[in-house]
Amino acid sequence: MSVRRAALLAMFLGTLAVTLGSATSARATVDPSPLPPDEATALATAPADVAGGSSTQSVDGSTVLAAATQPGAETSMESDISAQAAVGLAPLIEGNVFSLARPVCWANYIWHQWGTWPYQQRITDTTYWCAIYNNHITYRTSTTTASGMLCGVDWRAGALIDGGVGRGFTYFTRRASAGFSCETVVPWITIHTTHHEDVKRNDRGGTTLVGTG
Repeated sequence: MSVRRAALLAMFLGTLAVTLGSATSARATVDPSPLPPDEATALATAPADVAGGSSTQSVDGSTVLAAATQPGAETSMESDISAQAAVGLAPLIEGNVFSLARPVCWANYIWHQWGTWPYQQRITDTTYWCAIYNNHITYRTSTTTASGMLCGVDWRAGALIDGGVGRGFTYFTRRASAGFSCETVVPWITIHTTHHEDVKRNDRGGTTLVGTG
């Protein structure tokens, strides 16, 4: 075999090894195996490498109303006005008084994570809300989602725990909660966890994570 052919063969075998190694790594990442209970518990209860993230943008009233139709959405609005008025799509009449101001609206998703791969547990709160800027909240619609790799989601819920919607309310705080079941290599041993994140949003489009557990 010539030196040139040997070099080409070595290059091919090296490329093949890298490709197979990458494929194996990808499979391991996509389909991890459950670990012994002690190791699984350590990972499920460890601090997350990246604890959370948040993103907010301005949206129009039609987008807010569409979000309220999504499965699991919980919605509240100022009393005695229409949904269209609450999101800025129609004139606002409060207490038989016509207002020149119209609500502006925002969309925010914020997530928090517990544990490390492959036993991470994540909760995401996605909320659309509207307000007469720097005055009061007029509309809110929220959903809670949860996910994990080896930690399945048993249940999820959301509820207002402070503030509210309507005249006099300049903010609201919502708790998004979920329960998880994390599998181990022992079929009859499952790690159960429950977590929540508390998020405060105000009438200026601000979002603040105020608590987790």
